[in-house]
Amino acid sequence: MDWRTTTAVLCLYGAVKEFRPATPFLTPFLASPEKNLTLDELYSQVYPYWTYSYMFALIPMFILTDILRYKPIVMIEAIGLVVTWSLLVFGNGVWQMQIMQIAFGVASAAEIAYYSYIYSIVDRKHYKRATSYIRAAALFGKLLAFGLGQTLISTHTSGYLTLNQISLGAVSLVTIIAFFLPRVKSEKAKVSMRALPSVIEDQDIELVTNEQKEQKVNYTREYLKKTLEELKICSRNQELLKWSLWWALASCGVYQIQNYTQSLWKQMQKDPDDVANGVVEFVNTALGAFLSLFVHHLSINWTRHGQMILFVTSAIVSALLYLCSQTETVMIAYVSYVIIASIYHMLITAASVNVAKELSSNNHGLVFGCNTFVAVCLQSFLTLIVVDSRFLHLDIKTQFVVYSGYFAIVAAIFAFFFVISLFFKTTRASKTDEISNENRTNEVFPDEN
Repeated sequence: MDWRTTTAVLCLYGAVKEFRPATPFLTPFLASPEKNLTLDELYSQVYPYWTYSYMFALIPMFILTDILRYKPIVMIEAIGLVVTWSLLVFGNGVWQMQIMQIAFGVASAAEIAYYSYIYSIVDRKHYKRATSYIRAAALFGKLLAFGLGQTLISTHTSGYLTLNQISLGAVSLVTIIAFFLPRVKSEKAKVSMRALPSVIEDQDIELVTNEQKEQKVNYTREYLKKTLEELKICSRNQELLKWSLWWALASCGVYQIQNYTQSLWKQMQKDPDDVANGVVEFVNTALGAFLSLFVHHLSINWTRHGQMILFVTSAIVSALLYLCSQTETVMIAYVSYVIIASIYHMLITAASVNVAKELSSNNHGLVFGCNTFVAVCLQSFLTLIVVDSRFLHLDIKTQFVVYSGYFAIVAAIFAFFFVISLFFKTTRASKTDEISNENRTNEVFPDEN
């Protein structure tokens, strides 16, 4: 299958996968008489299970993504989403919602295969364009879903349960689309298939099957060996480390905000029938889709200006989160959330491209997974200490003060890197000037021997 066709199928998969109009109304739905859970049960007993399951599922997922060559892991994501929305529609009680969050955590971990799949079939020169298309397609699916969800809720055409039933239909359809994705073969498998004769005798079938099993074992062994070598190389790549560090730190904070922002909004929403979550997510997604495509056209020198941009944007996010923690006006919280998410959408697209450019074609799932794994480990620790009922169990507004402080630390880290890079640039420039001055002096007053 041509890479353009595969990219189109991946875009369709992403758009349908994200067509879940129930997502912006998850907290209002679970806190409604339909499911009858309290806010305290949701953010201290239910939602943490997504974080913990995501963390534990990521380890096998990012290793198996490259070994199994993407498609099987994409299928796991689709099945996980079906289980999630089946439980949302038909399940009840805290423990069933905890299982729902575990299923969603597994699906979230498997998503790494979707976002790294493209780099195994696209030439490096197309990375920026393909990444923009894939992310924009997923955001476009969200855009349609959130617009539909808000329209149905605002016009009282249907309730929260109907939105979840529509979401269940969409994620069921996406499992069918996943079947049409081509398998990505390893280079050894391609050579092996070319080496096989066009006609195979019946008695040779068992021999060929055994050889293929042995090839898979050898490929896995060689993959793990190359993985360790790749990680050693990555550890010496400063540009890769810079973007991977931001990816992990920023994703941790944004995942946490996305998990608990509906609980923050719920406290500010005086009228339960006047909920504009869908509008907020619609605007947020529209801006995210635009910015993901816009990054493709930017001519920013990320190597030169990346650290300054990451420092400034992290500081902005910190200030907005503190504002959210202090305000009683839900509109301010809405606008702040949209700005934060827009910044993240734009920079995570840039991070994906910059990281991918530094890697070989066989290790995108591994490195993307490592970045996400570090993010979720940090998030699990943050959730355990700040949210979980067994530890601090802070109220929602105090939580957002903590998240503001977290992004202030992220800003400080990249401010430090920015200052260090300026120092080294200044030092190099002065040394270059000294050398050029010496050369000019030698040309004017050559040594006489």
